[in-house]
Amino acid sequence: MKKLLSTCCFIVLPFIVQAEFLITGKVTDENDRPIPFVSIGFVGTSIGTVSAVEGDFILYLNEIPDNKIPLKISCMGFEPVEMILSDENYTKPLNIKLKENTLVLQEMVVKSGILVKKEYGNKDEKTAMKTNLAISDKPNMNLGAEIGRKFRLGDEPNFISKLKFYVGFNNFDTLMFRVNFYELESGEPSKFLNQKPILRQVIAHKSGWVTFDLEEENIVLSGTIVASIEWVGASKRGNSFGLNISMPALFQTHYYKYGAQNKWKVFPNMSSSMVLIAESAK
Repeated sequence: MKKLLSTCCFIVLPFIVQAEFLITGKVTDENDRPIPFVSIGFVGTSIGTVSAVEGDFILYLNEIPDNKIPLKISCMGFEPVEMILSDENYTKPLNIKLKENTLVLQEMVVKSGILVKKEYGNKDEKTAMKTNLAISDKPNMNLGAEIGRKFRLGDEPNFISKLKFYVGFNNFDTLMFRVNFYELESGEPSKFLNQKPILRQVIAHKSGWVTFDLEEENIVLSGTIVASIEWVGASKRGNSFGLNISMPALFQTHYYKYGAQNKWKVFPNMSSSMVLIAESAK
């Protein structure tokens, strides 16, 4: 009998250890239109993802988070929602509606006179370190992960024309990114400086520089800011990609957010290989 019980324990135990919980749902606006690329995750944790084109999402959990930790749903142009989940939410899909924000659009600025093109950032192509953003074997987990760096632009207005970053490795057919610009508050990225989402697709790019043209976004920035690349989507085919990280990179600052609603981690004297190209009067 003891031998039988022992055998049963070995059979059952793996299923207990590997047990998972799923949170599924869909994000729509007040008119039931799906909202793509919404950040969804438990605040301050690595558990997060981004909604697909049709607004659907799946969160995989090894265990149910503390019931005091809210699930946050946020997207530029909409009012964020935070909710405490009940046991029922782990068995039935969530239907989440977001209310649109009233945005004051940035005033159109017409470039005039002779402008000087400047490049800011880190051009290192051969780095010993890489940051792998797609680190899970679960589809779409870790979507919303974000990598950025600090740029000191000076006091004069700068027309942001391009953002470049170096892909160290990639086996996805297609990647989707969101470009974000932030103010700095207490040394961390805080308020968005771009007033609408900037989405870009990368197709069949295994390694090397990726350049996003931002001329039409009409972004004018000054002072010390953070520019970031946020991973928001990928093809089904593929399981890993990473960006170059330089260390040491004296007097530079690297920012990393692992999880769509997680806190930023700040790494001094490190930098992703990222370059901002701007035009200014000086």
